[in-house]
Amino acid sequence: MQLVTATIIIFLVFAIQKYLYVRFWDKGLDATCRFSRDFIECGESADLKLVVTNDKNLPLPIFQMKFSLDRSLKFDDMQNAAITDKYHKNEVFALNGRQKVTRKVSFTGRERGVVELNNVSMIVKDFFMTQTFAKVINENDIIYVFPKKKTDVPFNMFFHGVIGNIETRRSLIEDRLTFRGIRQYQPHDGLRAINWKQSAKSRELMVNVRGYTMDCEVRILLNLDTNSMVEAERLMEEAISIASSCVRRIINAKMAVSLYVNAEDTWGREIKDTGSGADVAHAITIDKALTEIKHTLGIEPFLNRLDQETKEASDNIHYLIISSYHKDDLIEKVDRLHNQGAGVTMVVPYYDAYPYDADRPYITGWEVPINA
Repeated sequence: MQLVTATIIIFLVFAIQKYLYVRFWDKGLDATCRFSRDFIECGESADLKLVVTNDKNLPLPIFQMKFSLDRSLKFDDMQNAAITDKYHKNEVFALNGRQKVTRKVSFTGRERGVVELNNVSMIVKDFFMTQTFAKVINENDIIYVFPKKKTDVPFNMFFHGVIGNIETRRSLIEDRLTFRGIRQYQPHDGLRAINWKQSAKSRELMVNVRGYTMDCEVRILLNLDTNSMVEAERLMEEAISIASSCVRRIINAKMAVSLYVNAEDTWGREIKDTGSGADVAHAITIDKALTEIKHTLGIEPFLNRLDQETKEASDNIHYLIISSYHKDDLIEKVDRLHNQGAGVTMVVPYYDAYPYDADRPYITGWEVPINA
């Protein structure tokens, strides 16, 4: 008799909890999954913030949040995770009634790219683990992993050369009646700019900063058609990294910068000109455009753009051309732009296995190890 009574009680408990979970499992249940930041630099870390709220008295002994992300993100915790073409993660919670739980999953951005979060689902099981309830969470979020910034000696030397060329051109039209301030001496400064009185007071060389009859803009023309059959994507990434690094340095030097690139973005749209700007917000805008790059549009749009720039070239624009492609059809157009009097610096990324000998004073070769 006791066995029968116990069996009946267990059956009633099972039936009641089954009814309650079928009807109320998702009532008052809210789950969100968002990136903690809008963008990070390549190599930086951020978090995926998971927030689950069970706003009812019915507890959820097992709550699972599943999501998939691009494998370019490296997560610190690999428990309950699997890596195939994507990174798949399963976070498990135990929720009491009227409870809110927040969890952070840390990751590092290893490669440039736009990472989308749009495949999140939640799974709930009842007390007896006999029923499974699932629902897709309507989450759409993205994080930008910006191109890797270069800080090594070869890049510093290259960029100092670019700034030196720009300052040389600007000094030709300096307005010496306009005094803007005093700053520390830099290697490209002339002796006439030194303020000897202030240098004696501060015990280090200081120079006068003058106004100019025009403001200088550095216009970056980035060609991503490599014309290479050997790991073209690596040369493309190197060119993007150089462009991104130059943008940040140019902004830090208080100069305006703009970008043109012959490419389309992750969603198949042509990347538009960024326009000119000289603040950090503009640097972020350009970095976002560089991060969105997916494919090149080919060499023709770039050659056409060089023709357009040659027609419209101005003394206050210095052209920084970044292109692995260096055939005669492109070099001839760059020559015309240079011979017209425009300030031009060109950098050519190339593999060390295929040496490139720069034959123009305005061209710098950029060696890339093919086996790195």
